[in-house]
Amino acid sequence: MSTLSVESCAPVSNADLSVAKVTALIDELIAVVEEENRNLARGMPASLSNSTARKTALAEDVERWAMHVHRHDLGNAAADREMRDHLFEQVRRLNTVMDENVSRLRQAIAASQRRVDAIMQAVRQDMASRGTYGENGQVAGPRAVTGWCSKGVRA
Repeated sequence: MSTLSVESCAPVSNADLSVAKVTALIDELIAVVEEENRNLARGMPASLSNSTARKTALAEDVERWAMHVHRHDLGNAAADREMRDHLFEQVRRLNTVMDENVSRLRQAIAASQRRVDAIMQAVRQDMASRGTYGENGQVAGPRAVTGWCSKGVRA
């Protein structure tokens, strides 16, 4: 079966080459996502992950080649059954790895939000503990409160 290569529009000698290409891209994407998952598991913030650009480029390549293989029914046309089985297994593995990646990214985002919340709380507490100007224009400390306290005792 002769098809066109996704990258160069040149004839591809057979379905096995297309299946091998998409499988290699999936293998590389799995490796990149697994590395990102390990980094996220160690607590690295998602924003510091260097794999985002590579992961995106690979995902786009996989999508293009997978559509090519699907459109021309090359997965079923591949003569090498072992290669075809490996492709289908890697697609299942990619789904599992990507599910873990989504979960870890959500956890990293939640952790980042908790850090932001903690910093904002510390800023609010710092601002509340600073002195304010009293009626005489002098700085009054945070404990120099005048008026009635909750027990009816004059401060």
